Amino acid sequence: MKNLKMIGFLFLVSLQSMAQAYTPVNTQRVLIGAFPFQNFTYDARSAALGEAGIAISPNVNSALMNPAKLVFLNQDSTRKAKNVGVSLHYTPYYRNLIQGMNLYALNLFQAKEKTAYGFVVKYFDAGNVVIYGDNREFIKNFHSKEFSINGFYSLKLRHNNSISVGLKYIYSNLSAHSTTQNVTTKPINAIAGDLCFYHDGKNTKEHWLNYGASLTNIGGKVSYGDYSKRTFQPTLLKLGAAQNFILGKKQNVLMFTVDANKLLVPTPSVRNINNEVIAGVNEENITGIGTIFQSWGTAPDGLRETMREITFSLGTEFQFREFLYARVGYHTQNKRKGDIHYFTLGLGGKFKNFGLDLAYLIPNKRNQILANTFRVSLNYCPFK
Repeated sequence: MKNLKMIGFLFLVSLQSMAQAYTPVNTQRVLIGAFPFQNFTYDARSAALGEAGIAISPNVNSALMNPAKLVFLNQDSTRKAKNVGVSLHYTPYYRNLIQGMNLYALNLFQAKEKTAYGFVVKYFDAGNVVIYGDNREFIKNFHSKEFSINGFYSLKLRHNNSISVGLKYIYSNLSAHSTTQNVTTKPINAIAGDLCFYHDGKNTKEHWLNYGASLTNIGGKVSYGDYSKRTFQPTLLKLGAAQNFILGKKQNVLMFTVDANKLLVPTPSVRNINNEVIAGVNEENITGIGTIFQSWGTAPDGLRETMREITFSLGTEFQFREFLYARVGYHTQNKRKGDIHYFTLGLGGKFKNFGLDLAYLIPNKRNQILANTFRVSLNYCPFK
């Protein structure tokens, strides 16, 4: 219960700091956007690869990272429903911080020779939060939650390239209608779009290179309360590459992959006690779409600080005879921009048209809130 009380208190304090003048709650200027659950990793395969997944070989989970890959799935001609895939994903989250916080995802799609379409549902059960008022008086218990529904369409282009476009509806209700410091929080409804690209380099040679990119959560700014300050949606740029090697006569495959990720929201400016910007760029003058371009030049310390905001995911996968997979990965973040680092491990298996993937996160620091995080993905995959 103590953790629940602290979560509720910190949430309201953070909203208060955005509404009031000057509160130095983010001294490292870590990038913050609304709806962080949109950028969590839900599928266990990518999670086991250090959360890299933009350019790894296509599979049923591809819609959660890069749906442009789905048009390159090899279909099994022996089944009538050969072009339909579905996957379910589950993650107990932040278990070192609070019980009852979970991630869920559902992916359903149809893939044809040149096109694919479907939808992805993400649900973040944020658990129970205790809401307090200005004088720390108890207001209520609240079960907070967020979810999104994303529809996408993918198209194969020439030269083994493909693109995908998506449109999503997002709902966030973290504290219902609660008031503190004369600020009333409220649920949010929002719309955002996604753009993805993928190049499939697979051929008859013994090695090939895949690469891809995604720009997700493109949308206008949103407000968590009845104050004028609005928050940017978590527009995320991902660039990835994956090098594959065929080993032995059984065509076992060894893959190495890397993703670079950059949250395209303005770097928080430095302000004085009068809330005047003394370094950086005033975020309030940047639009939700304009941040895609302008966020690259907002860091108070210039380009060097902007480059620190890029995180990296690295992973290796060994595929044994197309039915058993072993994975390892590493995720790293600059020490001045969050300083989160962890290793990942995972296993996967496929039996006929069903697959199971498992991932486990191993932080390299003690007492990290992401410790003991595991993910499970169950797939129906009628593809070779």
